[in-house]
Amino acid sequence: MAYKKRKLEDLNVLDDFMFSAAASDEEVGKEFCRTVLSVLLQKELGEIQITAQKTILPCTPEMRGIRMDVEVKEPLEDKETLPSLNVYDVEPHLRKEKYFPKHNRFYQAKIDSRYIRSGDRDFGNLPNLFVLTITEYDPFGKDQMIYTVSNSCREEPGLKYDDGLVFYYFNTKGKKGGTPEIRAMLKYMMESTEKNVVNEDIRNLHRCVERVKVLPEVREEFMRFEDVIAWEKEKSHEEGIEEGRKEGRIRMLIEISRESGLSDEKILKQLMDKCELTEKEAQEYLMEC
Repeated sequence: MAYKKRKLEDLNVLDDFMFSAAASDEEVGKEFCRTVLSVLLQKELGEIQITAQKTILPCTPEMRGIRMDVEVKEPLEDKETLPSLNVYDVEPHLRKEKYFPKHNRFYQAKIDSRYIRSGDRDFGNLPNLFVLTITEYDPFGKDQMIYTVSNSCREEPGLKYDDGLVFYYFNTKGKKGGTPEIRAMLKYMMESTEKNVVNEDIRNLHRCVERVKVLPEVREEFMRFEDVIAWEKEKSHEEGIEEGRKEGRIRMLIEISRESGLSDEKILKQLMDKCELTEKEAQEYLMEC
């Protein structure tokens, strides 16, 4: 089935394209990010700097880098104690992630690695890092609206372990915990329509989103973005069909060979010669059939 292209007008804030487009807009980006963060974290923010679609390259070609959806920096130069910066990594996450804790552990490590220079032995100025993951499903199955995760000492639960790192998982469908303001914000992010504009914060957010949706440059970028997705989906579909056909041929060859009385050793050699399988792949098929 061909990929059905979406309309820009129908995108919700939880869609990473829409979130990044609003966050990176020169006119409303700061207001958009400040509103989202101040409501979800229930705190006031100072001056902020925003980077959308930030790519952190791997240290070597064979390793993996990351792409941050939106990074928000809040300088704290007026503070008397270190650190001097808060960093907020905001990640709308529609695709289901099986290993969220380790996924975010990897992201956190890559983000932190940019803030310590070679030879620097003072870790006191490593920024506070807040990783916000926003999903439309429950990542931990406990029906909480918010899961807040930070490091602590198992033997001494009251011991303050201040490493400056906090993970927040926001479940838009969660029924437990949170506040009415957070609940309303998450509902709007999941379904960004006028009917879900129920307070002034969400009204500000809705105004930002509606402005971005009519910008010609955003519309043009979205059209290119959808074309790329459509091409990738179609290519993946075709490759999946071909892979299925290949697997069917392999299984048929094994079945016919066994009916002919061939030993597994000879069938193994046939699979490697005729189907271009490695010995390990051929053995796995033999064990399955």
